[in-house]
Amino acid sequence: MNFTMPKRENGQKTNPWLRLLYWGLVIAGIWFAYLNIQPYERAVSFLGGKATSSAFTSLVAAIPIINGIAAIFSKSLSWILGAILWGVIQIIEVLPLILYNNEKFIEKIVGEADGRSPYQEKDTDDPTLKMLKRTYNHLPISVVSNLEVLKIFTYTVDFLICLTVYSPVESGRISDLIFILATGQWGKLDYGNLALALVTLFAIEVIVSLIIWVGKLSYAIKS
Repeated sequence: MNFTMPKRENGQKTNPWLRLLYWGLVIAGIWFAYLNIQPYERAVSFLGGKATSSAFTSLVAAIPIINGIAAIFSKSLSWILGAILWGVIQIIEVLPLILYNNEKFIEKIVGEADGRSPYQEKDTDDPTLKMLKRTYNHLPISVVSNLEVLKIFTYTVDFLICLTVYSPVESGRISDLIFILATGQWGKLDYGNLALALVTLFAIEVIVSLIIWVGKLSYAIKS
């Protein structure tokens, strides 16, 4: 699926409302990306603070000028590392959505799976050979299934980071959140932080889905 608006064909013009919606979604995606990086920057800062020696920190903080430069550099580095972490997580989460909306990709996977002749495992085969045959027989479907497993794992990590930064409980501990949910103490939840966590978790995926839908709709209207 192409994330750009379809070009003019035979003098046809893209619907202006769809073009406006498309660029609005792109701007919204950039804005939410900027906002969603902040929890990861805070997570990286927290981990970096835990890993840094308190004696070294105190020494740097006592040196004039150097302490200010170190603070600026630390903030910039944390944001860059947070952006990289966020980018990796988002790519893993969004990639299946993009691939499943790409007809050529699906056609290639289905064609290779249907046209592949599986190897028969024999009792006389070496264990390594059996493993290689099993791996080959599961291709290319295993690539997609492994991507789904990785996506679930990534969503879990993403969810935990979001809950840590935007904790829906006052203590900020996951164990307290589980206890409150298990006992039905809904009044103790911070629904504002819960909403922020959900937006951070799903905003980009929703925007990418809408961009794909706009692209398909524009193509269908032109056709």
